Amino acid sequence: MSKILIIDDHPLFRDSLSGMLQKEKLKGESPQVFLAEDAATALKIIHKNNDLDMVLSDIDMPGMDGLTLLQQIKSFLPNTIIVMVSGSENPADVQKAINFGAKGFIQKSSETSILLAALQLILAGGTYIPPLMLEQHVVSTHPRQETASLTPRQMDILQYLHQGQQNKVIAYKLDLSEATVKVHVRHIFSVLGVKNRTQAVQKALEIGIL
Repeated sequence: MSKILIIDDHPLFRDSLSGMLQKEKLKGESPQVFLAEDAATALKIIHKNNDLDMVLSDIDMPGMDGLTLLQQIKSFLPNTIIVMVSGSENPADVQKAINFGAKGFIQKSSETSILLAALQLILAGGTYIPPLMLEQHVVSTHPRQETASLTPRQMDILQYLHQGQQNKVIAYKLDLSEATVKVHVRHIFSVLGVKNRTQAVQKALEIGIL
């Protein structure tokens, strides 16, 4: 059973996110979910559970901000996946989180389907960046590591983009939800350092992965 820690000072959001994760069964099983309302409580849980698979943390919290906490968690649990879940729309927060080792930055305003698809992407080895940040092209997830940073599924989607297929068609062909395809497409854009489908295909052809 996987173990997930949710750190957020809003009890309603904590409970809602916990219930959603247990209901959806990430990786086919219901995870064991730990809840913390602040950094101090989170660190106590972390010291007692050094086998956490994932940590979902807000940025704005009492006692210690989430970005500082992120760095502390990485020092204790270097192999644990850490994802920031925040209401912030500040590109600097997103970039700092990625630079400090977060595997994703999910906005609290995201639809449930997008949040779950983002977590699935992260569990598959990708990095999730909010679409607003990608559109502004202000956040980098190391775009020079093109081939290594794209999963086999994303390479399949890239092939369909090359064919001019729309998300709905790609979702049908790959037996995925359209929301999941959208998340994968955004990740492809981020990795290749582009803003749209045409640029993604052109870049992929230029670097020889298509």
